[in-house]
Amino acid sequence: MKNALNWWYAISLPKRPTAVTPIERSQQRYAQLTVSLLLLYLCVTLPLLPIMLFFSTKSPSARPDAIGIIILLALSWFTGRLGRQRFSAICIIAITFLSITGPLLTNPLTSAMVPLFSVFTISIILAGALLPPVAALITGLITCLYTSAFAFLSLNPNTYNQGDQVHYQAVNTVAIALMLPIVIQIVISIVTYIIMRNLLVAINRAERAEEIVALQSAIAEHERARAFEQKQLEEGLEKIAAVHARIANGDYQARVSLNEGDVLWSIAVPLNNLLNRVQAWKSNSESLSVTQRAAEYIAEQIRANRQGSQVRHLPLTRTPLDPVIIEINKSLTGEQSSHPSRPSVK
Repeated sequence: MKNALNWWYAISLPKRPTAVTPIERSQQRYAQLTVSLLLLYLCVTLPLLPIMLFFSTKSPSARPDAIGIIILLALSWFTGRLGRQRFSAICIIAITFLSITGPLLTNPLTSAMVPLFSVFTISIILAGALLPPVAALITGLITCLYTSAFAFLSLNPNTYNQGDQVHYQAVNTVAIALMLPIVIQIVISIVTYIIMRNLLVAINRAERAEEIVALQSAIAEHERARAFEQKQLEEGLEKIAAVHARIANGDYQARVSLNEGDVLWSIAVPLNNLLNRVQAWKSNSESLSVTQRAAEYIAEQIRANRQGSQVRHLPLTRTPLDPVIIEINKSLTGEQSSHPSRPSVK
């Protein structure tokens, strides 16, 4: 059943996003109720329409009523598809008026026709259900005027001209054909208005309560997320402060250990990159300082070799100057071999 209704909603209602606000949910509720009643009318009237069109030759109002019902059903579906739900509901209510008007126009108003006026109660209930509750009172007023007009225009006093009984028969006929349907319609319209108004108030209160619960849940979730972020922020600041303290004490290998989802992740990554550069600069500075000291030492050894009579190889310093020192040692070795030693004089 639910799948059939969903299919009917899909072909009878316009495509709209999911209702979020109370007004949107109310509009969606009215629209679904309207097309559901339209489907009920289709299921009830479609089997009767061929009979009214082709097999009710003795009833002059059957064929016009059938054509009018078909037009109103099609118009109700088409306007509902366009999103004009109130006009679609008015077309459904008009079907009940049409089903009464035809027989009343083509037949004299007798006691046998009086039950037709009870169909107006369906119109009143439909108006209260498919439209705002005040529509039940307006429809009740219209049906009362409609009933009064038919009663006064259709009743013929000469029909009851039977001597002394004219007055009593006329009064009884007017009471049955006019007063009783009107009283019923007034009672139904007032009751329908009160019931639908209270129902809408209850629905609105329930929706507001749901919104309050959802809002409270959202606030609680926000507070939990805020507390978690606050905790992450405090822990991240403690880690950053600890890293700054280690750097101030000369430990340039310190890094901020934060995960990617942390609040201070965007600060920790540039800080770690900066520390990498600082460590590289420190390493280069120390290497340059060692190289400078090695260069000074080599210069002193070279000056000592020049001043002394014995050539000594330069020691390696484990610096970038070692290849130069090796080449200098090679040149010193070659120079010493190119001068033969003097023979000793005895």
